[in-house]
This record gives sequence, C-alpha cells and structure tokens, in this order.
Amino acid sequence: MRRFMAVLALAAAAILVPSGLWAFNFPKSLSLPNPSELPKPTAKLVRFQLESLTLRDVTFLFEVEVRNPYPIPLDVSGMNLVFSVEGNTALELATQGGFSVPADGSKSNSFTATLRFEDLFKIVKDYATKDWLLTKIDGTLVIPLPEVPGMSGLPKSVSFSYELQKRIPALKPEVSVVDFKVEAPSAEQVGKALAESGRSSSPAAARRAFQDVLAGRRPQRGVVDPSELDVPLTVSFTIELANDSKASLEFSKLDYDFYLNGEKLVSGDTTRIEREGSRTFLRVRNVFSSRKLSESVRRIFSDRSGLFRVVGKTLVKLPDEIRPEPVPLDFDEGGTFHL
Repeated sequence: MRRFMAVLALAAAAILVPSGLWAFNFPKSLSLPNPSELPKPTAKLVRFQLESLTLRDVTFLFEVEVRNPYPIPLDVSGMNLVFSVEGNTALELATQGGFSVPADGSKSNSFTATLRFEDLFKIVKDYATKDWLLTKIDGTLVIPLPEVPGMSGLPKSVSFSYELQKRIPALKPEVSVVDFKVEAPSAEQVGKALAESGRSSSPAAARRAFQDVLAGRRPQRGVVDPSELDVPLTVSFTIELANDSKASLEFSKLDYDFYLNGEKLVSGDTTRIEREGSRTFLRVRNVFSSRKLSESVRRIFSDRSGLFRVVGKTLVKLPDEIRPEPVPLDFDEGGTFHL
C-alpha cells in the first residue's frame, strides 16, 4: 500500500510541477503491486423506505454510504434500478444526483425513485382485486475507479448490487365533490357589512342580491354588488375518494386548499371523515368572504356546475413492516362537479 501511495504522490507531483523543472527517475527495483491486492471502495445501503405517497404514485428513498480508500476524491453517479411488481417488470431507471466522496473518507447520499400507479394497473392483470402489491427492486451502484499511472490492470469501475422488497398499496382513485352548498347570509350580517363599508343601500335589498347570486340569477340594477362587501358566507361540501381496488388508506385529518373555477375559495382542515367500503367521505364546512364572489366563481351558480381542485395533505398509517411511522400523503386532484 505504501508503494501504491508513493506512485500516486509522484504522479500528482508530475502533474502539478511545470514540465522541465523536475525530472523523476524511478528506481528499477520499484515493483508495483498487483491490482487485485489494491483496496477498493465499499458501499453499503444504510436506509431504504417507502418515502411518500400521492393518490397517483409512490416514492421510495435509498440512502447509500460509500467508503473511499484512495488519496483522491471519487465521483459516484446515481443508482440503476429495476422495479418488478407482482412479477412484472414495471420500470427501469437511473436515479439522478451524483455525489463526490472525499479522499480517504466516507460519504452518504440519498436517491429517490417514483412509481406511478397508472403504469402498474396496466401490467398487473388482477390489480383491482389487490390491496397490496409486492414490489421487488434490483439496484446497482457503479463507482468509477481512478486512473493510476502504470496500473493498467485496474478495473474501470466496481459495482454493488442490492435486492430489496417492499409492499405498496394498490391505488386506483377517483375524487369527486358532492353536496356543494353556500348558505345565504342573514340580514344582520349584510347590515353590518353595509355599515362597515359606509354604503347607504337597503339591507333587505342587499340581502336579496346575495340570494339572487347564489340562485344563479342577476341581482337588480342599482343594488350593491355582493363582491363589494365583506360578508362571511358558509360553504359546505363533501370530498368523495373512491378506490377501484381493495386498498384502504386510513387517515384521521386532511389539510386542504379548495379551488373553484381556478380561484382559491377556502383553506382549512377537516377531521369529519367517514368510510363505506372502498369509499371515503371527507365532510368540509368552512367560511369565505363575499369578496371572493368573482364572475368566475358566480358562474357555478348560474351554470349549476364548475371546475374544482383540491390540494391536500395528510399522514397515512401503513403496516409496520412497510414503515413504522406514518407516511406523508399529498394529492392534487380536480374535475367537474354539479350543484
């Protein structure tokens, strides 16, 4: 090893010192070590877990620690991964995010890889009957070795292979919004908002304007526009999550942002969650200001339909053998709904 270190040091000096200033005469008796006897890098998998879920995909995390025995840094690229689900090859990919291991040191790095459920139910024939999918992962980490003068017998790289398994839930979801309703404000609420705005409109006429808008009618001319007042309006609706496979996602709270026709209406959380078979019902009741009654939002009352978008996040408890702690579940779903 000392001779190997000496060779590397002399080679480095020859590169760093300008040509012609120094000349090296290597002793004829200096024998280079056999390449097979040289130390090589080592790599171990220190963490592998199901990192996160959405309603559309699942993400795995791999953390690898590499030990570099050489006096120069090593550059390591990502991992090559082959995913097989229920015996069917689902995905082959090379993870992004290479890293450098310092000379005579160690470094760990994390990689992530994502599987889309849409790709899985195309290759797993009985997907709809599954609650869990057995996923096998064959991973390969390749570490290029440095070029050492006079050591032509060294391999260009060393590789490490890992065979991993993890169960994942079988998800084929549909998200819809039902029972959407906005309650008309009271005369007292409208009168208070008129007073705060300094307007002299009749509270009764202003309240009728609110009732007309929520019924999909145009208010009478000359009456205050509801969007010009700050009146609290109560909205209620149900987010229905249906899964066309047997997997069940258990969670007790949902944080959400709710959009109508592209505009955010309310944000909040709900713990009113009910389950019936493969369907989950999330009951929402919230308050928004009448200032949000833009032309775009009003169209849902006249058209009796509109576009919704729900951006949500929660924590899902999976079996301990998959992951002991709860798994983050994020989703961003949308579609058309009807009043």
